[in-house]
Amino acid sequence: MTTRIASLAIILLALPLTVAAQSAEKTFSKAFNTDGKGTIILDLPGAIDLKIWDTPTIRISITVSTPSGNDAMLGELARVGRYNLASKSEGDNLTISAPNMQKQIKVKGEELRETLTFVVFVPRDLKIEMPNAETYAAKR
Repeated sequence: MTTRIASLAIILLALPLTVAAQSAEKTFSKAFNTDGKGTIILDLPGAIDLKIWDTPTIRISITVSTPSGNDAMLGELARVGRYNLASKSEGDNLTISAPNMQKQIKVKGEELRETLTFVVFVPRDLKIEMPNAETYAAKR
């Protein structure tokens, strides 16, 4: 009887480890120069945590997580440019976007579910616009 209880306890303790092994998470970073710009438009899909700093560049960290995948899959998607950020300068504005996130990806016939979280460090003296932001917090 005690052998069965011990076996059951081991299985129950190992179960969360197997569930956690099914999800994956990776973080990527990129920096942008803001010379001569007064407005930054962050056209990014997902939650944005906005942080203000006294450096003249923008630094963006992207954390990508998926409940059904692995680190190798996320690494391959990053290698082919899925999580690349692009910038476009128009007059006083600098728009930063993730153009390849508009494409739907299927894995084993099912649409890939991804959660993106952006931590964006921006210079103190710039105006920030976030047309697609889900949430953000400004920290000075």
